[in-house]
This record gives sequence, structure tokens and C-alpha cells, in this order.
Amino acid sequence: MFESALGATWLAPLLTALSVITAIGIVAAAALVAIKPFYGTLKPTPKTPHEAPLSMRLGFSVLASLGLLLGILPGLAEPLLQAAVTAIAGAPAAELDLALWHGLNLPLLLSALALVGGGLLYRYWERLRNPLATAMHPLAYGPERGYERMMDGLVWLARGQTRVLQNGYMTNYILTILVTIIALLAYAFWSEDAFVYSLSFEGVHFYEVVISLLMLVAVVYASATHLRLGAVAAIGVLGFAMAMIYVFFSAPDLAITQVLIETLTVILLVLVLFRLPGFQDLSSPLVRLRDATVAGAFGVLVTMMVLTVNQSSLPGEGITAYLVENSYTVAHGRNIVNVILVDFRALDTLGEIFVLALAAIGVNAMIRFRWETQK
Repeated sequence: MFESALGATWLAPLLTALSVITAIGIVAAAALVAIKPFYGTLKPTPKTPHEAPLSMRLGFSVLASLGLLLGILPGLAEPLLQAAVTAIAGAPAAELDLALWHGLNLPLLLSALALVGGGLLYRYWERLRNPLATAMHPLAYGPERGYERMMDGLVWLARGQTRVLQNGYMTNYILTILVTIIALLAYAFWSEDAFVYSLSFEGVHFYEVVISLLMLVAVVYASATHLRLGAVAAIGVLGFAMAMIYVFFSAPDLAITQVLIETLTVILLVLVLFRLPGFQDLSSPLVRLRDATVAGAFGVLVTMMVLTVNQSSLPGEGITAYLVENSYTVAHGRNIVNVILVDFRALDTLGEIFVLALAAIGVNAMIRFRWETQK
């Protein structure tokens, strides 16, 4: 430490003086911890003290022995130190100058000064304790005090954001997530000027317009109705309309999956919501306006993102060619959609199965709980 302070490129005298003062304090503290408890007047103890068993002494005995060995034979520690220096510097370390004796030099004299100063501080500790405590009192308003205030402020900030963001209301959680996504998407479009707008209704069939209008009516009705079963029916219409789109775009497997999942979802929702009271207007018009604004902004930005992705081209051929070439040879399936769901996206499909299973278990538990309560 002294050699590094003396070799500093700037403020070497100040760094050396601070290093000496620090070393004196370290020597005194080490003496107070390692020497004072074993010397002096014995004090009465509840039990007779005895030596610790070998199992308790083994750990620090091994460490102390290794420290002594590496101190006497520093060459043994050179590989470890070279690895540490290389990791810190990011480049292979040069040859280290490790030796037990470097001759009489200034760092050695400063070390002797630190030992003597620390010994004197330990010797007269009882006399110097109170004056040192008084002299160090102004340090309470130094960097350590600032650090403590910073940590107190961090705790205060954490409590405040917890009360606002994690207040136990699902509506606020969803609102926070949507507002965050809106801000990120809006910033990305604005900063990168990434929005690509190119709409063409050429080739749009009449039935596609009808299905789109049906989905729009279902969404509006589900948002405005005060009937739970009506909202569930509207959501079901939306899901079955998506299945019709899959059919018209030559994806019957996806359509069958969508119909099955939508049917199961509607049945589960009916079983649960049928036992609950009707909707109530507990929110103010201002809150409903806020929610509608957030929902509309989220829908607009997601639409912009879909349009941009649809108009953008990525470098390379993408994954389409890979799926076409490997669906039969690797997954042994001629239907590419089935292969994607079952093989290439098996974990995704497994996760969806778990979600449906957990939903069914939860609904069953709620129904049984209600039945047992009435019984």
C-alpha cells in the first residue's frame, strides 16, 4: 500500500500521509480485537471457558496457515495474484515483484512507523478513546452521513412507489403496464422515425369486412354492457370470429384449436360469472375516460407496430425457409403448422396447456367451495 501511494502520479505526499494514518488505525484496531481479549484482568463468566472443538477451529486454522505460508513464501501466491491482476486489468499481467525482503527502503520504514504508532495507540487506548471520539465527531457530517441520508431517501422512494404501484389493485397494475408500454413504443417511433405506413385494400373480400365489423361490435358491446353473461358472449363472438379468419386464410388446424379453446373459455367464464352479481358503476366518468384513453392509445400504437413490422424486411431469408425444409426431415410432419406447435414451439404449447389446466383447477375449486359453503 505504501509503495503504491509513493508511486502515485499526483498527490503522492497526501496519499502517503493518509495511508500511514490508516495503517496506524488498522494496527490499533487489530490489536484491540486480537490481543486485548486475551490479556488483562479476568472477568467472571456464567460458565467456565474452554477450548473450542477441532470442528470449529479447522476453518480459520487452515486460512491462517495458508496466509502465513504465502507470506513467508510469496512465490507460491504469484499465480493467484497474476490471475487476479489479469482479471482486473483486462490484459495479461506482467511479472510480479514478490519477495519477503526488499531491503531497507521507505515503504519498510513507513511500515515500522505504522506498527509503532498503532502499538502506542493501543497502549494508551483508555486515555485516548474519549479525545479521539470528540475529534471524530465532525466526521458524522462527512461522506458517511451523506451516504446514510442517501439510503434513507432510497427507502423513502421505495415505500412511495410501492404505495402507488403495488397497492393490491389489479386495475392499477394493468394500467401501469400499459402506460409503460405506450411510453416505450411512442418514444421508439418518435426517436427512430420508424413508423412505416402503407395500407392497401386491394384484394380485401366482403366477408373479411363483415368479420372485422363483427369483431368491432363485439368489443364495443363487451366494454359497454352491464351484463356479465352478455360480456362473456361478446368475448366468445370475438374468439369465434378469429377462428373464421383462420379458416379463410387456410389454417384449419389453428381454427379448430381456437374454437376448442374459445368454447372451453366461455363455458368456464359462464360457470364462474353466473354466480357473481352484476356489474356496477363504481368508477367515476373521469376514471372511465382515462381508461378508455389508455386503451385507445395502446391499440393505436400496437396497430402502428403491426403495420411497421408488416412493411419492414429483415436481412436474410428469416425462418420460413428453415421451417419448410426441416418440418418433414427433422420433425417428421407434413403439416408445417402442426410441426411448429408441437415440435418447434413445444414448450410454448406446453405452457398454454398448463395455463388451461390451472384455470380449470381454479374454477373447480371455486365451484366446490361455493357448494360446500351452501351445504
